[in-house]
Amino acid sequence: MDPMKISESYSLRDEQEKYYQQMKSTQGCNRQGNWSEEGKTGRLLILFVSMILSSYVRHIWKSTDLKKQFSSSLDILDEMRSIRCIEHKGKAKFITPFVGKQIDIAQAFHFEIPEGCGMKYKSRKVREKKVGRPKKQRTVNLDK
Repeated sequence: MDPMKISESYSLRDEQEKYYQQMKSTQGCNRQGNWSEEGKTGRLLILFVSMILSSYVRHIWKSTDLKKQFSSSLDILDEMRSIRCIEHKGKAKFITPFVGKQIDIAQAFHFEIPEGCGMKYKSRKVREKKVGRPKKQRTVNLDK
């Protein structure tokens, strides 16, 4: 190759490597403890897919009103982290409710909130407030 073609080929290399390193650090994959070549290949595939998903989340964050509500795309993931799908043997699955900013995030990504997990969610435990002073606890004599 002539010097100009080499310069064209490698001109963005440093920038690409810095961006790749930044994305690897957001995924927490700086060190990869692999025992085999297949394990390394599998981890790299998962890292690649997670980087694609991370860039999509970042794109939605930048192109919607979520940028006003969250300081970074990682804050969006942190907000959604508390949502769980709970499964028990012999019982129906239970998805924790979407509340507050989680509803805005679901709308920005055009996700349908599952039935029973939306705004009309009520806590299962509803306690009545008692008026007045609480009763004194009984003391137990240990002398007898």
